[in-house]
Amino acid sequence: QQAQQICAERERLQHGLAAIAGLTPFVSDANMMLVRFAGASDAAAQAFEALKARKVLVKNVSKMHPLLANCLRLTVGTPDENTQLLAALQAIQESRT
Repeated sequence: QQAQQICAERERLQHGLAAIAGLTPFVSDANMMLVRFAGASDAAAQAFEALKARKVLVKNVSKMHPLLANCLRLTVGTPDENTQLLAALQAIQESRT
């Protein structure tokens, strides 16, 4: 049952991220996914700090490897956590435009 919920939430998160301008989510079969931020070379770092200020914790992987430039790693959480994450990312991206 837990695996089914994670799969359903992963799909919801994937679609939600794809709907936010400036974000490119990468399809995943795991309980984590990557999302790339368009724009400045430090866009992911800025988003990381903005999420942290909203008490939404993710991992900034943008400096770990050149292929991960401007990427954050997100954990697929509970429905409430994922809703909070999507809302925070939407607000952060809207504040950039």
